[in-house]
Parts: sequence; structure tokens; C-alpha cells
Amino acid sequence: MIYLKWLLLAIVDWLLVLTLPTVAPVVIAAYLLLPWTLPTALVALYLLMVAAIPTIALFTKEQPYGRRPYKWGWIWGTWDNPPQGDRGYVEKRAPFKNVTTGVKGYINRVMWMIRNPFYGYAKFASLKYDPSYTLTFVGDESISDKNKRPGYYFAKLKSGDKLVGFEFYCVIPWSETRNFRCRLGWKLMTSKFKEFGFAQLVNTANPFDGYGDSTEEKK
Repeated sequence: MIYLKWLLLAIVDWLLVLTLPTVAPVVIAAYLLLPWTLPTALVALYLLMVAAIPTIALFTKEQPYGRRPYKWGWIWGTWDNPPQGDRGYVEKRAPFKNVTTGVKGYINRVMWMIRNPFYGYAKFASLKYDPSYTLTFVGDESISDKNKRPGYYFAKLKSGDKLVGFEFYCVIPWSETRNFRCRLGWKLMTSKFKEFGFAQLVNTANPFDGYGDSTEEKK
């Protein structure tokens, strides 16, 4: 049943991705071109969801680092980083590098939320930490795309004999700078699970993930 629970939560996450401003034009075009109709209230809700990220970015500003967990942005915000993004994003990947204020800073905040879609939802759908749980795994727990250590592991979280959570993680490099990175289940095998009291939902599979980049935090 835990696998079904994860799948249902992941499907909601995937549906939410359809409301990202970078995806919405395709969805809207398909709705206008294809012969289907939806209730007006549902269409209005969808458009409000699309507008959420630009609106949240408008009413947020730079916050200090090192104050996790952050509470900005609800399901759109990142609980482990401030609105301007982590240092790697601000310094190397933002559309306007090292800018956190003004119009350029606003654009950077929008792109940070798009880059980390519905990170807050991943916390909402998380598993709560319980010291009575037992965590076991097979594979290599030290694998890392950041540190160029390929491999996999599969972890199980149990309450007695009952399976209450799982995590599958693999890093498969295919070039010096790119790898296939897949993480499914809940993020159990990190110190954050105990430190913050929850393991966030994960459902990422990226065949073009950066390999050897140690400056950016990822789901």
C-alpha cells in the first residue's frame, strides 16, 4: 500500500507541474485547440495556479541563509533555502547572477521556483520522523552526483513489520559532466530526516543531470 500511496502523491505533484508558467502555454494551447470543455471554475482555478509563482515572487524578498526550515511560499516555496535560491543558483545559474533585488531579482525568484517546482508540496506530502522506525537499505549509501560517485541504493522504512516508506536512488553517469539521476519515494537516507523531523517526497528522474557539481542542492 505504501507504494500506491507514493504513486498517488506523485501524480498530484506531476499534475501541479502542469501549472508552471513555463508549461502552462502548452496546456492552454492544447485546451483551446482540442475539442473538449471544462467547468469554468476549474479553468479559473488553473489560471490562478499559473499566476501563483509570479505573484509569490512579487511579495517575497531576499532572506538570510542558515535559517532552515523556511516558511515562505507554501507549496511553491523551498523549505531548505530562501526565496533568492541557494548560493550556487545565485552565483552561477540565475538569469541575473548575484542579483537579489529589483526587477532582475524578481525574475531570479520566479525562475528559482520554476527550477524547484512545488518543493513545498514535497514537504506537505512528507513522512514524519519517528525514532521507533527502523531504516535498512541495500546498495551504496555514499553515491553522489555531486561528488561523482555512481551507484544505487534502495531503502525501506518500517514500523515493526509494517513498511511505512521507501527510497530508491541511482546515479548513472554517461559522460564526464552528465548523468542519469533518479530518486523515488521519500528522502530517507539523509541527516535531514532526523534533523528536521520529516522526509520529503521525491519523484525525480533526470537523464541530463549535471555530474560533479557540488554547489547546488537537489531534491
